[in-house]
Amino acid sequence: MATLKERLLADMKTAMKEKDQTKKGVVNLLRAGLQNEEIGQKRELTEEEEIKIVQRELKQTKQSLEEAQKAGRDDIVEAEQAKIAIIEQYLPKQLTEDELKALIQSLGITKDMPMGQAVGLFMKEVGGRAEGKVVSLVVKEYLQG
Repeated sequence: MATLKERLLADMKTAMKEKDQTKKGVVNLLRAGLQNEEIGQKRELTEEEEIKIVQRELKQTKQSLEEAQKAGRDDIVEAEQAKIAIIEQYLPKQLTEDELKALIQSLGITKDMPMGQAVGLFMKEVGGRAEGKVVSLVVKEYLQG
């Protein structure tokens, strides 16, 4: 299977051939984020680090979407939703809330465990397969339930 950087390069070429400016822009954004991080780290990134960078871009785009919705800017809302759909293609399949709830028991998280410790343990296990906000909600619900 191709690495994330290879996939992004191939998708960049495809987007340019198809004149898909939205996809080209998003792919460029992701490639730049990866490249900047590699320069900062002075080494190749691990797959896990690459996923974190893509997740960071997704989170920022979702925040932009929320701001555009609050401002009533439908033109920006549509553009941000399109960007989110493209970014999500580069992340591992996300776990559903039910899958996360089932995973709680298997990790040995107990109701008397501190929230931060439980979320940390959970995030280590799920890696890039779930958003931190969703994990936090599921763990909070479990610890209070």
